[in-house]
Amino acid sequence: QLDRKNEITSDIIIEVRPDWAPLASNRFKELIDVGFYNEARFFRVLPNYVAQFGIASNSELNKEWMFCEKNCRALPDEPRIEHNKKGTLSFASSGKNSRQTQVFVNLGNNDGVPNFLDAQGFVPFARVVKGMDDVVTKLNGEYGLTESLSGGLAGSVNQGKAAYYGDKYLDAKFPKLSIIKKAEVIQ
Repeated sequence: QLDRKNEITSDIIIEVRPDWAPLASNRFKELIDVGFYNEARFFRVLPNYVAQFGIASNSELNKEWMFCEKNCRALPDEPRIEHNKKGTLSFASSGKNSRQTQVFVNLGNNDGVPNFLDAQGFVPFARVVKGMDDVVTKLNGEYGLTESLSGGLAGSVNQGKAAYYGDKYLDAKFPKLSIIKKAEVIQ
């Protein structure tokens, strides 16, 4: 379920495809089972490119899954079977074997020019089967779309602070982010 602050709740249904990426599929289900994505924000929404989520609102979950304080939960890379086409989901990464909790929905076809996500090693593991056009493409993208003088995105969410402080930071600094109210596995 998705809750855009002060707006109607809508459903997004995602079909997870273990035949595309079994490790990523299993990780996504595991994170849903522990409630990791409940109340999570879409903290990076770039129109026609990606909508990214995967920092828990609960900072304790982030410490367990993202900061490697107890044991690192990074997934090894796996071969890409499917392309990063509109509506597919891939885990974000910061390099080789670094996928953890953050996921993005492709808002456009990002397999080739100009984004080349396939060539960068991003591996789709699921696809949106309901809610792509009426929900996902309407996520709040007002934060982080302005280039700063230093080359970064001005006003964008600081992912380290979001992970460390959870929803306290996000609600205070970015109150209009779209929220995943509850993520659940349906058969």
